[in-house]
Amino acid sequence: MPRLLAALLTLVYLAVLVRTAWLSDDAAITLRTVMNVTHGFGLTFNVAERVQTFTHPLWLLVLTAGYMLTRHLYLVTFAASVGVSLSVFWLVVTRAASASQAALAVVALLFSRAFVDFSTSGLENPLVSLLLIGLVVLFLNERMERSRWLARLWTLGSLLYLARPDAVLLAVPMLGVASWQVRRPSTIARAFFMGTAPAWAWTLFATLYYGFPLPNTAYAKLAMGIPAHALWTQGALYFVDSIDRDPLTLTTVAFALVAAAAARRTAPRVLAAGIVLYLLYVMSIGGDFMAGRFFSVPLVASVLLLTRLMAAPRALWIPAAGVLALVGCTATHVPLWSNSRFSDSNAKPNGVIDERAVYFHDKSLVLARRVTFRDPEWPRAGTRPQRMNVLPACGLMGSSGLDFGPYAYLLDECALADPLLARLPAVFNPEWRTGHYRRMIPAGYRDSVEKSDNELQDPSLHEYYDHLRLIIRSDRLWSTARLKAIVAMNLGRYDHLIDRTYYRHGGSVVGIETLARLAPDGTPGNAEGTFELKAPLAITCPDKRGRRYLEVSLEADDRYFVMLLRKGRIESTLDLGPIPEYRRRPGLTTYVVDVPPNARAHGFDTIVVAPASGDGHHALGGLLLEGASGMDARIYRDVAVRDGMAR
Repeated sequence: MPRLLAALLTLVYLAVLVRTAWLSDDAAITLRTVMNVTHGFGLTFNVAERVQTFTHPLWLLVLTAGYMLTRHLYLVTFAASVGVSLSVFWLVVTRAASASQAALAVVALLFSRAFVDFSTSGLENPLVSLLLIGLVVLFLNERMERSRWLARLWTLGSLLYLARPDAVLLAVPMLGVASWQVRRPSTIARAFFMGTAPAWAWTLFATLYYGFPLPNTAYAKLAMGIPAHALWTQGALYFVDSIDRDPLTLTTVAFALVAAAAARRTAPRVLAAGIVLYLLYVMSIGGDFMAGRFFSVPLVASVLLLTRLMAAPRALWIPAAGVLALVGCTATHVPLWSNSRFSDSNAKPNGVIDERAVYFHDKSLVLARRVTFRDPEWPRAGTRPQRMNVLPACGLMGSSGLDFGPYAYLLDECALADPLLARLPAVFNPEWRTGHYRRMIPAGYRDSVEKSDNELQDPSLHEYYDHLRLIIRSDRLWSTARLKAIVAMNLGRYDHLIDRTYYRHGGSVVGIETLARLAPDGTPGNAEGTFELKAPLAITCPDKRGRRYLEVSLEADDRYFVMLLRKGRIESTLDLGPIPEYRRRPGLTTYVVDVPPNARAHGFDTIVVAPASGDGHHALGGLLLEGASGMDARIYRDVAVRDGMAR
């Protein structure tokens, strides 16, 4: 494509960026760290403790350096995002193998909501795309001396890891094939250790400074306790959501994968393998709550594959570009048409939202007022207040953090920024939402962070927090006690101090022996001996297969879900109540039910009784389970009565 035409198209893309530019709340979380580190508080989010709340150290470095040069936080963020995005667009278009393939690249990039939305936002997507382009271009270089070539590939892979750790999956097949092509073990080892030195250096620094090699967000997601099958299901819904909102993006990705499978060359297949690996990872973690966020980089990789790595006649690429343009025009909001009137209801039950629509009114360039992006006032580090101003939050962490300044402690109930809550399982919630896994706040924890002390009432968790506080709050980074605690914590030697069942169910846990009696039908729900259900109640029982029956006493005029779980996975769900008004009596009523086939076959170790709807007062009058309550004779008699076999 002629350079002058490419320049014109890049200017068109710049106009699109200005019309769609916005700032996400997740980016503002990083910006709080930028403000802290440049004002003497260290690489922190809450200044009282060292916690890595960002997943992109290289992007943080870019923003920090820019802020130190200009002292304009938002200007630097938008300038970095737009500048890197323009570089990505220019490189993809100008390095296409032919003018017709360049046309396809222009259509795919300009019509993709995922690519355009996250070309700004303040997140690391543009930097990851730029590094990936460099990696692909270098991988195709056949002239460079092989040992130097391999070392540079590993270096770019290392930088990709620092820009976004999971993005390195896109590069793994390329790095593997490149190493195999060199074949000399000594050369491979030297290239690997030289190239990955930046990643190792950061990991060592993070381990010594923060106490952990990975971001706090990683530990929050590892400990959340949601079964893998549920995450895969939610991940599939994330893909479906993209096809609904932004059909061009995954259509282009699929087209690239099909083209690579039909190609006879190694390079397209290697890049396609990286795309597939990354997409499988995205699905396995349940996707994201931001529509399209994890698809912008695979789109760039796919466009590179189609326009740089493939050879085909013009007769293919021009119609293909036309088809993609047509598909792109079917999106709800085509990026090319986006302007200040952009809005979206976001009302979807899958938990995925159009994040740009959420923040566009308050954090976009085209709707900005003179004060919208005024830099936050930030004091220099000095004497900290004896008591921190503790603000519970889950969502709007970044905006709140910038608005309230460094001496406000944001207690993140979703655990992305909280080191203790990140080690606790998410509170059981069948309607959980990706990226928002709420934790139970342990008794005394708010007082602990407010007073910079350990006020936890759970003795075991109190001991665990003592070790954690030594790691994240001690001023003596090199003390022997702290270094020993870092090693022990990372090896899981304190994990036994966390009662995962208790915190998984928000402290609402009893053993089944506690409920091994049934209140007579008609007993008032507030009578002595009944359990008032203000939240779901988890009832632990021995894990056993083949159980056939259970009895449960519940308020007759309310609806309940009774979920049977095994190792955190819902095996079966019973939907009980309310009893029809014409035949119910006030108070409690007993439900005699068969254990559903799935739970009977697999067994279960926890029964969760959850209020679903009703008059606002929910009660449990007892629960009997075959083979667990010592009341089998009573259960069999009641089953016989229910089935008309006894009176």
